[in-house]
Amino acid sequence: MRAVPGWALVSAILAPIFLLAGLVLGTARQSASYSSTRDTISALGGLGATDRWIMVIGFTGMGICFILTGIGLRPAMMAGRVVMVFGGSVSLISAFFPQPVQGTSAMHGLVAGAAFVALAVWPAFAFRTDDLAPWSLRPTASLVATGIMIGLMFWFATELFNRGDQIGLTERFLAAAECLWPVVVVFNARQLAPVVSHAVTDEPG
Repeated sequence: MRAVPGWALVSAILAPIFLLAGLVLGTARQSASYSSTRDTISALGGLGATDRWIMVIGFTGMGICFILTGIGLRPAMMAGRVVMVFGGSVSLISAFFPQPVQGTSAMHGLVAGAAFVALAVWPAFAFRTDDLAPWSLRPTASLVATGIMIGLMFWFATELFNRGDQIGLTERFLAAAECLWPVVVVFNARQLAPVVSHAVTDEPG
């Protein structure tokens, strides 16, 4: 099994940092009418936001990090890595199709929705069934992780379509889960790498 390079660990860790920094700094620049519980993350990067460049950098950095992590997550199945890279790519693209001052943007909704879906389901395509697979890339952990993120996505979608008062809160829970799970997987895969290498070296023949 191929090891995860150090730069993939760095990119996995930086993804939630880009998200958190964008949320904290971007929210701090908005007027009191902006609510983190009610309003979307996209509104921070929308055309009507104050200093929207903060969240644009957050989206861009986070997207690049997902792309790099997907490329570097070598122990995972290729299909899962491709889905993660796709999710990172459309997440990055969403920063350049901002929400208008009034109303919504169909293009932003399309790319942001594609990013949320891809980053929720990639573990279901990435798991391995061999004995040397890290626990985070085995079927049970991968499918449970995807199930939790899909559940959060439906919660967010329900709030969004019903114009609920917890749209921002549910979106933040979903975004946090999607950013943090790759960190768990990369850490776990890198911890297992020396054990796997030793086992392979000790095989007879």
